[in-house]
Amino acid sequence: MTAHVTCTIRQLVDGEIATPAERLTLGLTDSDTGELLHPQLATSADSVEKALARAAALHASNEWTALSPKERAEALRAFGAELQKRAPELGAGDSLDTGVPLTTTVAMSAAIAALTELGAAKLEEGFGHVEHISEAAGGCDQWQLPWGPAAVFLPWNAPTGIAIPKTTDALVAGCPVIIKPSEWAPHFSGPFAEATKAALPDGLVQILHGDRAVGERIVTDSRVAAISYTGGVVGGTAVAELCARQLKPVDLELSGNNPVVVLPEANPEEVVPQVAMGMSLLNGQICSGPRRLIVHADQADAYVAGLGGMLSVLPMGASTEETTAFGPLAHEPHRNRIESQIAEYEAGGSTVHRFGEAPATGGHYVRPAVIVVGDGVVPREEVFGPVIFVQTYHDVEQAVAMANDHAFGLSAYVFGGDRDSARAVGQRLRAGLVRVNTVVAPPGDVPFVGSFWGVSGIGNIGIGQGANFFSGYRFVG
Repeated sequence: MTAHVTCTIRQLVDGEIATPAERLTLGLTDSDTGELLHPQLATSADSVEKALARAAALHASNEWTALSPKERAEALRAFGAELQKRAPELGAGDSLDTGVPLTTTVAMSAAIAALTELGAAKLEEGFGHVEHISEAAGGCDQWQLPWGPAAVFLPWNAPTGIAIPKTTDALVAGCPVIIKPSEWAPHFSGPFAEATKAALPDGLVQILHGDRAVGERIVTDSRVAAISYTGGVVGGTAVAELCARQLKPVDLELSGNNPVVVLPEANPEEVVPQVAMGMSLLNGQICSGPRRLIVHADQADAYVAGLGGMLSVLPMGASTEETTAFGPLAHEPHRNRIESQIAEYEAGGSTVHRFGEAPATGGHYVRPAVIVVGDGVVPREEVFGPVIFVQTYHDVEQAVAMANDHAFGLSAYVFGGDRDSARAVGQRLRAGLVRVNTVVAPPGDVPFVGSFWGVSGIGNIGIGQGANFFSGYRFVG
């Protein structure tokens, strides 16, 4: 088995890269083996204060926003280039923490780093200011200005994948950025800090580590003007409550319980591979992944058999092996939670099918599961792993009702032989992003905007939407 590349945890405060000074109670483990690596780390209170003060001072000085759009665009491109150079190290950190295959995390890190180009282009297109000439009022200015220092809270399932676009969006808006990684997934922070130091002014992007105590310190500080949080509903609700007390702008990207509505005329040979690959993305640890397969009652057995055939041959193994399709889950508490949820459904009368063989290495492995729900069982709770529920319907109205019978509203999927009919069903699903006849493919070159519905969050998703959150409007004229 190939070893993980050596990974580091680093804070970045006012341009200084250092190891966080404090140790927390819980430990971090190698997801492949379960081996204890070291304790979780936290930034000291003095360093947190230094970072907050630097972000506020930098915003007040307009050091970043006073640069020309061209200069800021060039800095973003340099930042992207530095990140791409470090894609192997960024990917290794994410793989170590999440269990996602290294081939996937390295490729994702390199591809997502390229998104800094979109931010650079947005600056060059004139983001932030439009001048209007009116015969009655003369010159008028429509400004889109940074709220101020922004905090970006990262999830443990895709830290680099969220850190890069969120940081880019905040910088496009003109905000100094404080990044708070999850204490469960901090190993990307070393190479990320190095890329930041190489490309951007000191203090413009800072990284602070710790648990809820550090998070609350950041959220409640009056110098932090906006909060972007990606994670679970419990954590997001706590952040929203703290922001509400200050009337502070907050962007929340939370969980999903995403339905896949399969119309009777859909081709199982096209649907099954898409769903199986969707289940394997990030080892099932992806908020937008398929969770509930809603199929016609006459076709359920065929879909269960088809999924079983595919999941059985997808290789399970260490995240460092190139052939691995399903790696381990991120950490032991999460693995235990998933297994407990599966057991609860089985005890409640649902039929659980498990597939694949996990390595006997002691890692945090969960064998993929297809759960055919029992009578009266409604899977309204998200299971954040390689698990999918099968629900059956008799007519399309019932299928739509099943799909919407939950509190979330992140993603949904519709498969049908007729694309227009599938689109018509998709329009009725309560989700911000509904894909038709695909799970793993992106929307392509079609510009889109989707909102987080229900408990899936607050805000919008889509190309260019992030910079809008980190900025407010001011009209002068």
